Amino acid sequence: MTQKLLKGKLTTYSEQGMEGGVLCFQDVSHIKLTDINSPFGLYENRKVWDKEDTKKIGIITNIELLIEGEWKSYIDPITKDEDYKISSLYCGELKGDLNADKRLAEKYNFTIKYSIERLNESYGLGNWKIDGKLPNVILKDGTKVHFGDSPSTFPKRPYGIPKDAETRVSVEWDDGTKENKKLTKELLIEIWDFKGLHQLKETDFLKIFSISREKVIYEGLISEIPLRLFSHTFTGHFDQISNGDKKEWETYFTEKYNAELQRK
Repeated sequence: MTQKLLKGKLTTYSEQGMEGGVLCFQDVSHIKLTDINSPFGLYENRKVWDKEDTKKIGIITNIELLIEGEWKSYIDPITKDEDYKISSLYCGELKGDLNADKRLAEKYNFTIKYSIERLNESYGLGNWKIDGKLPNVILKDGTKVHFGDSPSTFPKRPYGIPKDAETRVSVEWDDGTKENKKLTKELLIEIWDFKGLHQLKETDFLKIFSISREKVIYEGLISEIPLRLFSHTFTGHFDQISNGDKKEWETYFTEKYNAELQRK
């Protein structure tokens, strides 16, 4: 029977809400480098390629975006503040801690407008009333409005990410050098097409290469490896492997090692 040879990378695939899922192989013919079209494609420690030299690979940190002429941390620092989780900005006016609101406003230099002020601005003083409790409001003409109970801030906090935001990062290149304030429009990211995703089978013959691709570090049938091809947890895939090799096999899949797959 003819063998099908695929070149690609090891990975895992899981449905939403499942940590483990299945062990897989991604066909390299369905992997491509593309522009970072949106800041939503960025996250800490993501692998990137230099647009001018795609053999140059690095890892990004310190993601920043340009908002109204000022470079700011990609994730608003306010969301990591302990006060934010108990504030009206997060919990709404009915449940939020107004003292936490005050501390945040002073610390991050913004002002807060609560519902009464916002309702007066929107509909005018005396032209509305709260129907029982927020977010239900009745206007003077009887119109019912769902107004919400989250206060507004100026400037807006936590700040949002503009659709076409300009972003920059620090890059740790694979040659050991580091580049700060690198515009992401000068970088590429790897995009995988699910058409190239193959669930591993017991009858597959696998060959795994070192990170440098200079040598083969494993080759053999999947059935000869005590892997669990399906697991509800990631570590569960490797529980049957002896302790000395377990971490290595976890690394092969988390670091997406280059591999070849022979399948009948």
